[in-house]
Amino acid sequence: MINVELSSIWSCVSLPQLLSCEKDLFDAHLHLRSNQPNAPEFLGWLGQPDALTAKTVHAIRKACETISGQCDTLVVAGAGEGYLAAKAGIEAIGGRYRNLLDSRMRILFTGDSLASSDWIALCRLLEGHDFCLLLLSSEGVELEMCAASRALRWLMERRYGQGAKERVYVSAKQGSGLAVMAKEEGFTFLPMDGCLGGGASALNAGTLLVMAAAGIDPLGVLEGAAEGFSQYDLRAFENPVWMYAGARYALTQKGRSAEILGCFTPDFGAFGAWWEQYFMRHTCQEGAGALPVYVGLPGGLDGLDTMMQGGEKRAFETLLQVPERCFQKVNIEMDWKDYDGLGFLAGKTLLDAQEASFQAVLQAHTDLDVPVIQVSMQTLDAAGLGELFYFFELSGALSACACGIEAFDADRKSASRTLVKTMLGG
Repeated sequence: MINVELSSIWSCVSLPQLLSCEKDLFDAHLHLRSNQPNAPEFLGWLGQPDALTAKTVHAIRKACETISGQCDTLVVAGAGEGYLAAKAGIEAIGGRYRNLLDSRMRILFTGDSLASSDWIALCRLLEGHDFCLLLLSSEGVELEMCAASRALRWLMERRYGQGAKERVYVSAKQGSGLAVMAKEEGFTFLPMDGCLGGGASALNAGTLLVMAAAGIDPLGVLEGAAEGFSQYDLRAFENPVWMYAGARYALTQKGRSAEILGCFTPDFGAFGAWWEQYFMRHTCQEGAGALPVYVGLPGGLDGLDTMMQGGEKRAFETLLQVPERCFQKVNIEMDWKDYDGLGFLAGKTLLDAQEASFQAVLQAHTDLDVPVIQVSMQTLDAAGLGELFYFFELSGALSACACGIEAFDADRKSASRTLVKTMLGG
């Protein structure tokens, strides 16, 4: 289970103030998990019969086996939270240098940029390699994703001819333009679940397919999330999700308008990007919610400390602790001339320095009257990853609903995306 520690927030929020949020959280949780017939269920498919889960996992594994036999590189062109989660999951488990160090399937991500240099670099990376394409987006209407999709399908047709169709995989919502294209063109289609939050979830079929191609067991991810689905249904502050969502809600009520998520594990940079997008899109509406900002530590520490030392305190902090993937101790080398004045580090390990840095950040920011929420996970494997994704997804949805926001309002449109299409003649 994910652990949440709130001992460093009491200078800003008292325990009675936190507990006063109970009714709002209860109503929000009931809205998401009503357990009523025909009511929309938040990621309700996690509680579906085992036979349906087995069918989904079988389809993912079958597609993964086919891809493995077709190519050595999977190109993922997509947009949205599911696309970001795929990259986050791969880097969290395999490391940010996975493509350079792992001899298994290369995973390349595109569709999140309109830069010509990105396209040229991708073409160079594909020279001399067989590749398959996965289009991953709930609706498939994002300009940058569609531009990448068109270019890559054209490239595949030139290289593989009629065989190109067998190398294209699509994951989207039923009824979307991508789903229609997959059916008419004969592409392999993995539907996203239509339940509340299904298209935005890190646990959809397309995201799990990318993870499976990288060697992460999709059933393990789903089992971890399903365990969280059961454990985090507790409607009380003993529930870690309630502790995190409640602390966020109470702190925003006290005028803390920005949340800084910090992590000392560099492999979680992509996870931070996913968290930013998910919380910004689903909890920040109509002036409500805290602006989510991810900061990689200790690299971003100087700027973070400078901001925290300001007079008016507008931010609170969440420190995410994850287990080390590497159990080998790495010593800090000795420098006889001690140019940097850090000779006292001799005999210490990088893990010693990281743990000391974490405690220093926690103490220094608490002393500066910055509320700090601590979130930690015990195991970093497929099941732990699934639980972590579900923990933050449910926390974000609860935070939004407690503020009176419909976290998954399908009618919201992006003004910028609408305008750019008009500017291009659409």
